Amino acid sequence: MKRYLVYSLMFSVALAACGKTSDNNVSSPYFLNAYIQNVKYSTSSVSTFVLPNQQGCVSNKSYNITNIGQINVDAYYLDCYIKHYTNNLDFAPIKPGAHRIFDGGLLLSTGGCNADLVIGLIDNSIPSLFSNTVLAPANVVNNITSITKKDSTATYVTYIVKGNFSCNFKNTNNVVIPVVGSYNIPLKEAK
Repeated sequence: MKRYLVYSLMFSVALAACGKTSDNNVSSPYFLNAYIQNVKYSTSSVSTFVLPNQQGCVSNKSYNITNIGQINVDAYYLDCYIKHYTNNLDFAPIKPGAHRIFDGGLLLSTGGCNADLVIGLIDNSIPSLFSNTVLAPANVVNNITSITKKDSTATYVTYIVKGNFSCNFKNTNNVVIPVVGSYNIPLKEAK
């Protein structure tokens, strides 16, 4: 039931976010590229949708969950988020490197830490719309390759975060679906 509610939230976000289409002409400096079953999909419609004031693996820190983008095609619906500290003092020390990936059903859980991805995948070929795939625990990689300060105001610091990821999902028919991707996104941190 909890997984159904989270996927419902993810689906609602996708409908609410404008311009969420698959587009092979990436013209924005921000993007989400993904190979799903070795087929490339891209979107430059990176959302600024944020779920603020979430909890994470450090109980006395506040987290935001920022949407990286969605890819919705006939075969699949992919939804990617990054969980990160809300405050710049907490976020600023982060370095490029390996971070974790969590299943989309855990979007609002306290398991994620700073710079972890939360990825949900729906296999549209299976009648059960929600929770028809799970993230396979092996070979899960989220590699942040660069974090660059873009600008600063009196209240926020904006960073550009680049990275790549690789993981496998397994659908309810026990078919393994490989997902490999890259992203370039803005993150705002409160001063």
